[in-house]
Amino acid sequence: MEQLSQLEKNYYRLLAEKYPSRDCALAEALLLESGLNLPKPTEHFVSDLHGEYRAFTHVLRNASGVLRRYIDELFPEKNEADRKRLATILYYPEEKLKLLKETMAPEAYDDLLKHTLADLIVVAKRVAAKYDHSQVEATFPEDRRKILNLLLLEEAGLRHKAGYVKTLHEKIVAYGEGEVYIKDLADLSVRYAVETLHVLGDIYDRGEEAEKIMDLLMALPRVDIQWGNHDIAWIGACTGNFALAANVIRIALRYNVAHTIEDGYGINLLPLVPYAEKYEASAPFYPKNPDPDPARNESLAKLHKAMAVLQFKAEGQLIAAHPEYGMDSMRLLHRIDFENKTVEVGGKRYPLLDGDFPTVDPADPYAYTAEERDVAARLTESFTSCERLKKHIRFMIESGSMYLIRNDNLLFHGCLPTDEDGNFASTDILGEPLAGRELFDAFDRVVRDSFFARGEKQKAASNMLFYLWCGKASPLFGKERITTFERYFIEDPVTHIEEKDPYYRLREEAPFAEKILRAFGIDEARGKLINGHTPVKRRKGEDPVKAEGKVLVIDGGFAHAYRKTTGTAGYTLISNSYGVLLATHSPMKDEEKRISDDIDITSSLAYVTEYDRRRLVRDTDGGMQAKATMKELMTLASLYEKGELKERK
Repeated sequence: MEQLSQLEKNYYRLLAEKYPSRDCALAEALLLESGLNLPKPTEHFVSDLHGEYRAFTHVLRNASGVLRRYIDELFPEKNEADRKRLATILYYPEEKLKLLKETMAPEAYDDLLKHTLADLIVVAKRVAAKYDHSQVEATFPEDRRKILNLLLLEEAGLRHKAGYVKTLHEKIVAYGEGEVYIKDLADLSVRYAVETLHVLGDIYDRGEEAEKIMDLLMALPRVDIQWGNHDIAWIGACTGNFALAANVIRIALRYNVAHTIEDGYGINLLPLVPYAEKYEASAPFYPKNPDPDPARNESLAKLHKAMAVLQFKAEGQLIAAHPEYGMDSMRLLHRIDFENKTVEVGGKRYPLLDGDFPTVDPADPYAYTAEERDVAARLTESFTSCERLKKHIRFMIESGSMYLIRNDNLLFHGCLPTDEDGNFASTDILGEPLAGRELFDAFDRVVRDSFFARGEKQKAASNMLFYLWCGKASPLFGKERITTFERYFIEDPVTHIEEKDPYYRLREEAPFAEKILRAFGIDEARGKLINGHTPVKRRKGEDPVKAEGKVLVIDGGFAHAYRKTTGTAGYTLISNSYGVLLATHSPMKDEEKRISDDIDITSSLAYVTEYDRRRLVRDTDGGMQAKATMKELMTLASLYEKGELKERK
C-alpha cells in the first residue's frame, strides 16, 4: 500500500467511525463485491408530466407496465380478468379492496384475501430478487418487519415448512390483518420494481395538480429531475421574477387550471379581479378547457386577457433592462397603432384581432399604472413567501440539473443549441462565448444562484431565468423566438411560427447523436440521448425512436392539451438488466373507473434496445462507486491490521 498523505489519513479516521473494526470493514466490502453480480437495477424515465397527477401516479405504481408484465409471467394459469384484478390491487390496494369488500360475501372476501396475499408474495419475491435482502428489509414497517421477513423468506415448498407457512397465511387473514399485509407487499413491489426515477422536466403547467406530483417525488427514495422550461418559469416565479410569475398565472387561466396556484400553494389571485374588469372578453382569451358556467368563462377570459397584457408589460421592462438578451422582437406594445388597431411585426403591419388595451398608455406602453404596480407587488409577494412552493422549488433544484449522465445515457429536457451545419452554437449571453456542455453547466449555475445566492447576484440570476424560459440560445426553449402576443392578437398564422433549433432536425441522424454523446464523454456505441419537451405526434407518423435508436424522445402527451395531436397519453422508458423498453400509454376513457373496472393505461411495452448480455451492477455507475468504496474499505482493513488505526470492538 502506498504511503498515505495526511489528508488521506484524516479521511480514514473518519471512515473508521462508521466501520470500527477490521471485520466490520471486510464484511461491508464482501457485501459490496457480492452485490456487483446482482442484475442492473431498473431505471424509470418520465417526462412532461404537466400537472397530470392521476396519470403519473398510475404510471409510477405500475412501473410503466413492468408489474403487469410480471403478473403475466408469474401467473399464466390465471384468466385475463383475474390478472387485471390482481394488477389493480397491486396499484391501488386500499381502494380496490374496499370496493371488493363492499360487493362480496364475507367468506368469499376472506378467500380472496388469502389468494391475493399468496399471489403478492410471489410478485414481491420476484421484484426483491434483484436486491440485497437487507436493503429491502430496511424499508419494512417496524411492527410488521418480522412477519414480512417470514412471508418473503420462508418457502411453502419445503416439506418441513409447508404447514408452518400455510398457517401463517391463514392466520394473517383470520386476525383481520390481510389488507394491511397486502398493502405492505404491494407498496414493496411498487417501490422496488424501479430503483431510480428520472424526470425529464416540465412537472408544472397545463394540468391541475403539479403540487401533488412534487409531494410524491419528495417521498420517493431515489429521484432526479432534469429541469424543463415550465419548471424554470415556476422557479422564476418563486425567486421574484414577476414576468415569469405573470406567465405562470396566464397559462393557468388559459387552461382553466388555477388549482395548483390557488389551492395547492394558496396564492391569492383576487387582486386581479377588479383590475381585470377594465378589459372586455374576446375570443382568443376564453379558456381552452371551458367551464360549464358561461358567466365563469366570461370572467376567466377577462382575467386571462388582463394577465396577458400585464405579462407583456413585465417582459418589455425586463428585456429593455437587459439588451444583452437580444429579445427586443418580443416587445410589441410600442409597435401598436392604437388608433388604427394594427401592430408591426417583422417590418409588416397586421390588423389586431382585439384592440382593447385600457391600461396601456401609447406614450409609455410598458409603464405600469398605479393599480398594476400594486397587483404585481402583491402577486410577487404571494409567490416568494409561499413556504410550500419554496420547499418544492428547493427540492427541484437540489435534486435537479440541466442535464444528467447516468449509465451511458445523456438526459436533458429540450435541445443542445446547434447551427445549421451541426456545430454546437456559441452564445455570449452569460458574458463569454459558450456552447455545448459548457453552456449547460453555466446555465446550471444560474438556476442555483437564482434560489441560493443573495443580493444583486440572486436578482441577476432570477432575471436570467426569463431567458432560459424563451431565449433563442436556451437549451430549454429551442426556438428562434416565442410568439405569445401574435397568437392572441394576430390572425395570420405566419406570425405564429416559432422556428425550431436545427437540433430537432439533426437529432434524427445517428452521426449527430454520436457527436453529442462524445462531447459529454459517453461511449457512443453504448450511449443514448433521452429528451422530452417536444410532443411526439404519433398521429402524424412520428416515431419516438430516432437516429437508429441513439435518441429517444418521451414527451408523448401526459397533458390532456396535447393528446389530440399525439394520439397517446405519453411515452415512458424502462431500462433494466436486459435492455431498454419503450412504454406507450393510452388515454383512459373514464379515469373514475380505473379502479372499479381494472383499467390500465399501458397499451404496449417493447424493447428498443436489447443488450448482448445481461448487465449487472458491476456494469453501472453504481458499480463503479461500489468498487471505489471496496478499495477504501480494504485500505481501512489494512490500517487496522498494521495497528495504524485502533479497532473499537
